[in-house]
Amino acid sequence: MTAPTSQPLRPLLLPRDNFRTVLAALITLLTIGGWINALGRTPLRDALRAQTRLWWIEQVIAFALAVMCIGIVLRKRSLLGVAFWLTIYSTLFDAMRWIFEFIDGEIKIPVALVLYLLFLWRLMIARRQLDSRWVAPAVESPPG
Repeated sequence: MTAPTSQPLRPLLLPRDNFRTVLAALITLLTIGGWINALGRTPLRDALRAQTRLWWIEQVIAFALAVMCIGIVLRKRSLLGVAFWLTIYSTLFDAMRWIFEFIDGEIKIPVALVLYLLFLWRLMIARRQLDSRWVAPAVESPPG
C-alpha cells in the first residue's frame, strides 16, 4: 500500500505550545492531587456524603477536564473544543465559589481560577491558529 499523496484537510495534532502544555499538566495534577487529598484524609472523606449535587457535578466536570488536559498535553486536536467548554464550566464554578468566599470575608488567591483563565486564553489562541491554517479543499466541477 502506498502513502497517500494528499495532505489531510485538518491537522491531527495541535500546534506546539509549551505554556499551554504546562497549564494543562498543572490543572491535571492539581485536580488529581485534590482528590487524593480528599479521599486520603478521614475528616475530608467523611464530609463527602454531605456534599450537594452541584458539588458532585463540579467534580465530574473537573474529572472530564483533567482527562481532556491529558489529551491536550498529547496535542490531540480533536479534544480542543471539549477542553475549551469544560474549562469555561470549571471557570464559572470557581468564579462563583471565589465570589461567595469574598462576600463571606475570606480573601484567597484563586489559583485554580487563574490557571483556568490562562488555559482558556491559550486554547483560544490554538483555535485561531488552527482556523487560519485550514485550507478549503479544491472542488472540481464534474465533467460535462
